[in-house]
Amino acid sequence: MIISIIIFIITLLVLVLIHELGHFLLAKKFNIKVLEFGFGIPPRAWGKKIGETIYSVNWLPLGGFVRLLGEDEVDKETLEDKRSFSAQSVSKRILVVVAGVSMTLIFAWLLFYIVLGFGGFKTQIPLILEHQFTGVVQKEESFVVIAQVAKDSPAEGAGIKSGERVVSINEEMIEDDRQLVEKTKSLAGAEIELKLADLQNKQTHTIRVTPRLNPPEGEGPLGIALMQFELANLEFQTPLQKIFSAPIHSWNLVAYSSKIFSKLISQSLAQKDVEPLSKSVAGPVGITSLANTILTSTDSPFLPYLDFVAILSLNLAVINLLPIPALDGGRLIFLMIEAVTRKRVHAKVEKWIHTVGMALLLTLAILITFSDIKKILY
Repeated sequence: MIISIIIFIITLLVLVLIHELGHFLLAKKFNIKVLEFGFGIPPRAWGKKIGETIYSVNWLPLGGFVRLLGEDEVDKETLEDKRSFSAQSVSKRILVVVAGVSMTLIFAWLLFYIVLGFGGFKTQIPLILEHQFTGVVQKEESFVVIAQVAKDSPAEGAGIKSGERVVSINEEMIEDDRQLVEKTKSLAGAEIELKLADLQNKQTHTIRVTPRLNPPEGEGPLGIALMQFELANLEFQTPLQKIFSAPIHSWNLVAYSSKIFSKLISQSLAQKDVEPLSKSVAGPVGITSLANTILTSTDSPFLPYLDFVAILSLNLAVINLLPIPALDGGRLIFLMIEAVTRKRVHAKVEKWIHTVGMALLLTLAILITFSDIKKILY
């Protein structure tokens, strides 16, 4: 576990450095003064000034930052300094802001090229949007995944966990969620043998459980919520398909994640319960645990871990583009408003909004961390 933690910390450091290096290099190109290049969120644990820039390591390992002159300051003298971020044209400022996301995305593509190349340019992709992917579909398969386990239900008592794939009931193969529901209803009151597996269908185990005859309203005999998955074995065959395989694979994954996330939000709103959503979100602790599982569950973890890092880098790029204050996407919104209206939002207003956004993000990160710890302990 300790080795896995060290590897993941190095991985996180690399991802942060790559992202912030995009901002840093473009700021230097435009002669914008870089005040600080930091890993983590302050308070500062260590820092050293080299030239005009402080290179720092901070106590909260939740990303990093490049602090530019005139980016968050509000005094007129700083804002009008010729080396200030605010003194640059709006097009230059937009380029500096999107440079971090661009570097993170390119890094994800490079890793995907390696993973796909070693795999013969073959992969699996969920069938979520018709004709979403570009390639040759070799085979399609459908399976059922347990999305949620209700408290005090037969499923919870038997040790069934969310995220497991349902393989069979009493040795009858399960291919869709409707079949599973009908089968458990017909066998209510009698003990059944439920075969489960991980999503890769490599590790299976069998559980004996008795479906309830009279389940509470809103719950089924087992007390589980289901999600139907359909996968396609996809192959990039032509030279053109292989050249664009990494961007296409990235787009497919983002589309898949967006659809699943929207379903979880709808489910949480319908049930007035954030549990379905919270179980799908992981912070540093949860991601570290996942990294440890990948590194220790196989004798050859190199490619699976590269794939994991590529997905993580892709997610960081997407999250940073969200129009949330303090993130790159939030700053981009203000710049786009300025580009359209040709009038800059007042510096004090923008700084206040980003400060509130950062506080909310840190609060959310703390809550997710506690949720991660709870998942591990219980």
